[in-house]
Amino acid sequence: MGVTTLDAPGAVRLPCAGGRVRFVGPAPVATGLFESLDSLSIPGPEDLPVLDVTVSPDARTADGVVDGSRLWSVSLPVGAPVGALIGQIVGTLTTLLTRLLYVHAGVVAFEGRGMILVGESGAGKTSTVAGLVRRGAMYLSDEVALLDPAAGTVIPFHAPMAVKPWTRKAAGILPPGRMVFREGGVEFWLPDRLAREPIVPETFVLLRQEESGVRLNPISRAAMLLALAGHASSFKQQQRVQQAFSGFSRLLRNTRCMVFNTTHPASHADLLALLARRPA
Repeated sequence: MGVTTLDAPGAVRLPCAGGRVRFVGPAPVATGLFESLDSLSIPGPEDLPVLDVTVSPDARTADGVVDGSRLWSVSLPVGAPVGALIGQIVGTLTTLLTRLLYVHAGVVAFEGRGMILVGESGAGKTSTVAGLVRRGAMYLSDEVALLDPAAGTVIPFHAPMAVKPWTRKAAGILPPGRMVFREGGVEFWLPDRLAREPIVPETFVLLRQEESGVRLNPISRAAMLLALAGHASSFKQQQRVQQAFSGFSRLLRNTRCMVFNTTHPASHADLLALLARRPA
């Protein structure tokens, strides 16, 4: 792991997330964080500043500092600090982007054709991504669609899937892979089928909860753009709204946009797999 012991009892220092994060804190938290973020990197064209994360000896609080300025100070849940830290770190890294765009979404690819799954928390993104990877898709991300509008591609962002008990129930059998860390009832699962290169996104799918029936219908690119603006994305950064509008508009120009209305999208992953294998 390449850790260095500090003066504080049980504390370690280590780099992770491709060296974009430096961590200081208790060894058990360091181990979980390193294992969970070891496969995560943000390649060029971005040159992000280093995020320094310091966790208190009792793993109850954490600070995030960039270039000597504290960006955040948060309380961590008892017994589940790693999951909370992963979310905080990933969220910080995405807000530090200056050229790439992001949206909270799952991303897979079939035969080089990228599919981006956008939905609110609880819409079934993780279980649907798991189902699609089990059906032969390559895994790019379960958390963030990292997009390069200049190249027209989506970039792999290999944070492990956070599989909660209800997610596992919805997903059924998880795709081949490994559990990199477990915290409480959450398994951080990294599939074996990892996309290693940027992929052209051909399909954007908006997951929408629907109490009755299953409907997969096309929507306009304008409607998808509005949906993206309403989710956690580069649109939420005031200084990037114009850049986000221009970039996402360019990315959507040659894609098909769909809305998937169903309560349990993972149960109907075959429909999405069939759609993804069909050229736009």
